[in-house]
Amino acid sequence: MLLFFLAFLAVLLFGAKTKPRLAFDEESFSRARTSALNGFFVLLVFLSHAVTYVSPAGALDSAYLFVKGQLDQLVVAPFLFFSGYGILCAVRDRGRDYVLQFPRRRIAKVLMQSQAAVLLFLLADLCVGKHYPLRRVLLSLTFWESIGNSNWYLFVVLALYVCVFAAFLIARQRLLLGTALTAALAVCLAVLLRFAGKDPWWYNTLLLFPLGMCFALLRPRLDCLVFQSTPRTAAAFVGALGCFSALHFLRGKGFVFYELWAAAFLACLVLVMTRVAFGNWLLVFFGRHVFSIFMLQRIPMLVFSRFGLQQHRYVFVLLCFFVTLLLAAAFDRVLSLLPLFRPRRDASADSP
Repeated sequence: MLLFFLAFLAVLLFGAKTKPRLAFDEESFSRARTSALNGFFVLLVFLSHAVTYVSPAGALDSAYLFVKGQLDQLVVAPFLFFSGYGILCAVRDRGRDYVLQFPRRRIAKVLMQSQAAVLLFLLADLCVGKHYPLRRVLLSLTFWESIGNSNWYLFVVLALYVCVFAAFLIARQRLLLGTALTAALAVCLAVLLRFAGKDPWWYNTLLLFPLGMCFALLRPRLDCLVFQSTPRTAAAFVGALGCFSALHFLRGKGFVFYELWAAAFLACLVLVMTRVAFGNWLLVFFGRHVFSIFMLQRIPMLVFSRFGLQQHRYVFVLLCFFVTLLLAAAFDRVLSLLPLFRPRRDASADSP
């Protein structure tokens, strides 16, 4: 499995560029850049899911499992962080109209995508002879229960979108107040999920969403104080890396330490992005279909494992990978025929 990880890392580094003398790039956090980076992290999510279906063997597989254990939930952290960042930028740039259109343009869109994916999972389950109680099937449409899909992420994203809408209905154009209300609601959501008995991955990264909103608020000052100076950026990176390394050993001590650990990782990532532009045609493709790849990747894993292909782990991973890409591209193509999913001329910077 380590070979796949290294291949995905090579995809990330292929075509990466820096400005002369490592100067700050104003386009560091554009939608194109964050989307491309999300394309890399969805590959890591795919691999972390695929390895749960096979029986690892040998030193290479053991090495990957070690890397996977160190990354843990960090593979989904950029999705939440850059989604929060993009949404706050959109609220700032488009104002009240964006907030009022948010239920239709964001919540309804993600809800339709996610429920359509659940129906595909139901179809795949029927094809392989897997059955679930009716109650579980109905709850899967709310993403509170799973029928093989990554329901926790869908539930958390939709809940955070509702938090954003409620917060900015109250705050109107006051960005700081809207961000603070979103953060407060996100904390309440984390507490509720924890007391509802959900597994830690339901709530241990969701505060990165309002953190991304905070970054959007602070970015003009950070540009001036840190990002435009290469020595200051380097010093900040060393500090963030030191915090990340120290918190790595404390992440198991509780929710707060885990959030701080993940935040330190994102600080390192953000500082690297100010000097390095990641992007190539492969990352662009993965980034364009990131949400569908994330939602649908377990379907081929479920089907192929039913036929025993997981015994041939490299063949299994390759087949699942290419079928996932085809499935995601076809899924997005079909949805693009619906009015709600047609591209808008005023498309904002927010990403799923």
